[in-house]
Amino acid sequence: MPSATAPVVGLRERSKRQRRQRILEATRELLREDPDRSPSVDRIAARAEVAPATVFNLIGPREEIWAALANEALAELDVRIAAFPELEPHERARRIVAASVDVCLADARVYRHVLAHWSSSARLLRREPTPGLVACLRDAGTGAIGPEALAEVVATACTGALHQWAGGLIGERRLRARCRLAVDVAFAAAVAVA
Repeated sequence: MPSATAPVVGLRERSKRQRRQRILEATRELLREDPDRSPSVDRIAARAEVAPATVFNLIGPREEIWAALANEALAELDVRIAAFPELEPHERARRIVAASVDVCLADARVYRHVLAHWSSSARLLRREPTPGLVACLRDAGTGAIGPEALAEVVATACTGALHQWAGGLIGERRLRARCRLAVDVAFAAAVAVA
């Protein structure tokens, strides 16, 4: 018997979700096999065992496939952040940023390609861990520079570093160091003006 709070999902909706997941997994597989080549919708459809029209109907063209992959990475990040223990604000912010990097590096071939080829990848700044960073900075007691502004600076710096990594300009260690530095500079700025 379904719980009173869980929505009942019909067979048709479950089938759509399963096909959508097959499409995204097929895209990941193709990118892992050949990360230098964007797979065509026809190749994605063939791998997912659906018609090309199904790819367009359930997700859309490649740009929307990249967005869907990014949204899945962000959902994974949300789960990871929610599981963090209570920590002092600076350390929690470092872990949020590290988790962001970890999600991308866990499937590096896929996310390097997505970041390098998705023309709307700046949309990541619309939904990333800024609220968590804002909370950390607010808990740290920022002064003249508001926590929202500092969190946006961290998010922008980390997104830029991710794009440099995707473009092959920096490696994993440098990516992690730049993202950690962005957090440390934001907290130093918060303390300096408090």
